[in-house]
Amino acid sequence: MSIQEVQLKVNPLLGQKTWGVSLGFGSFLTLEFGQPLPPSNEHQKIHGEWHLWLYNCVWRLEEEDRILAASGDERDQLETAIHRLDNLTLQSIDLLPPAWDAVFTFEHQVVLRLFAIYSQDYDHWFLYAPDGNVLSVGPGSCWSYGSSTAIPA
Repeated sequence: MSIQEVQLKVNPLLGQKTWGVSLGFGSFLTLEFGQPLPPSNEHQKIHGEWHLWLYNCVWRLEEEDRILAASGDERDQLETAIHRLDNLTLQSIDLLPPAWDAVFTFEHQVVLRLFAIYSQDYDHWFLYAPDGNVLSVGPGSCWSYGSSTAIPA
């Protein structure tokens, strides 16, 4: 899959607002976009039509010319900083070869930068789409797009 094909998969996120920004295990980070979907059971977290899961990558959150947090910071700092992403409109997504690092730019000059940390074995991030498929980025410069039932949410 070429970078242009992947760009077409992520472009529908442009112009959408984030909600439900959440820090998971370690520095895993999730962002929801679109309408909330009903959970399949009472223990499931509510996700959006689009669900972005930063998995095995490092990330940095910036606003204008300052760093708000980086994924290796203390958990308290991360918990505080990530909420700056809540309810912001996504303006652009830049995908950078060869490791397919990504730059998500939001309104108010808030930028979320993703960096690959594995060249083998681990996916960097996932984007669950409304069509029931998931875009999986990594390991290394690999990409795939297919059924989300094959990947745990």
